[in-house]
Amino acid sequence: MKKKVLGILMVLTLTVGSAIPAMAATVYYKGDAVYWEHGRKLGVFSFSEVQTSVYEHSATANSTTSGWQDPGVKAYAQQFIGTGTATAYWNCRG
Repeated sequence: MKKKVLGILMVLTLTVGSAIPAMAATVYYKGDAVYWEHGRKLGVFSFSEVQTSVYEHSATANSTTSGWQDPGVKAYAQQFIGTGTATAYWNCRG
């Protein structure tokens, strides 16, 4: 019974300890709201996600870009970075 409880506690500790939150925000371009979420996935990927229904937009994760997306289409970029620094950017035009 002790081994089972210790095993469950260890799994919970690893799961909670390895959770890395993403940052979701509303940013503004020319006064219009733009949805942007960015952060790490699985601890080793940098990602950036952008969406607006008004302007063309793009997402960049480290050096990987989504390319320009039309209004209403989600822009998503992800890059493997291992233990490196995650950097994310968004861009709009129009």
